Amino acid sequence: MANRCRITFEGLNIGRLLGVLNARNIPVFEVQRQGRRCCVQVPSTLSKQTIAILQERCYNILGVELIGLPRALQFAQKHFVFLLFCVVAAVFLALSSQFCRRIDVAGDFEEQEVCSVLDEMGVSVGCNLRKLNLKEVENALANNLDAMYAVVKRSGSVLYVNAVGKKTIEPPIDLTQKRNIVAPRAGVVIGLVCEQGNPLVKIGDTVKAGDVLIEGKRIFNDGTSEDVYALGRVTLSIKAEGFAEFDGTKQVTVETGNTFTSVGVVLFGKEYVRPCPFEHFTVDVQTTKLSPLNLEIRTDVFREIVFERVSATIEECLDALQQSALDQAQNLCDFAVCRTVCETKPNGVSVALYGEILVE
Repeated sequence: MANRCRITFEGLNIGRLLGVLNARNIPVFEVQRQGRRCCVQVPSTLSKQTIAILQERCYNILGVELIGLPRALQFAQKHFVFLLFCVVAAVFLALSSQFCRRIDVAGDFEEQEVCSVLDEMGVSVGCNLRKLNLKEVENALANNLDAMYAVVKRSGSVLYVNAVGKKTIEPPIDLTQKRNIVAPRAGVVIGLVCEQGNPLVKIGDTVKAGDVLIEGKRIFNDGTSEDVYALGRVTLSIKAEGFAEFDGTKQVTVETGNTFTSVGVVLFGKEYVRPCPFEHFTVDVQTTKLSPLNLEIRTDVFREIVFERVSATIEECLDALQQSALDQAQNLCDFAVCRTVCETKPNGVSVALYGEILVE
């Protein structure tokens, strides 16, 4: 883009003004008009002449902004030390990416156990990654941990380690041995298929954890019986419940009037900003991107808030109570939710999450 200046102004007879600018050999680009307001771009070398003409004809100038190279130079003059710091930081990050900053461990082994083996090989935070042979590290981990296999990957200055243990083969099922199908948790029977054994429940029954659903016993017509390996499928409807009590008040946030402004940078995805000194706050964020440097300048304005409780009706608190009860239920929920039931009571709100499990 050529070196230009964007001028925003307002007034009447804008069409005639554009004709005057053209008559005085001032080229005008990117004309944007909205009612009495107009925004134009002119060559930066003719910006002062254009502003003088606008002032001479009593137009209200709302803003003057350099774009292109002049704006970049203007920014560089005002923030030279800051830009120098950013360049030094970029060089530092480029060099530091050759050294390990973090090791993420996943898989079937404890992180401490895996890191102990890595330490013996000289692989730890701060080691030089350029000299690291990932295949050798993988083989050493698999041998020392007696693992099925190990995978080590590098992403920048981070090592990702995944060690998988050897799997044990389940022994074959002895169908001549007695076995009961037992409820693993409380619920309501909503489905029952018995292939072998004696069902002790029916659809609609409520059971608790440990109850025998299908007994490992075959009963003959003459009243005799024999032990068998129970086979079948029982579907249980289960639920997790949460309750939020209503105390006649609700929590509101109030601004104290204290503010804190932090100016920082985001370089290659890493943030360099000052932390907020307030325990509770709201924040307004403004960012300016400098594309050639892959840099963002971020200004955070923090406003301190405090929490107070005021009198309220249950209808005013309904959303918060429902969310609180739902959070409690979800913390107890370890199954896929099929249905959610919410009930409002005089003393609070209850939420029940329903799901299904198959017991075989």
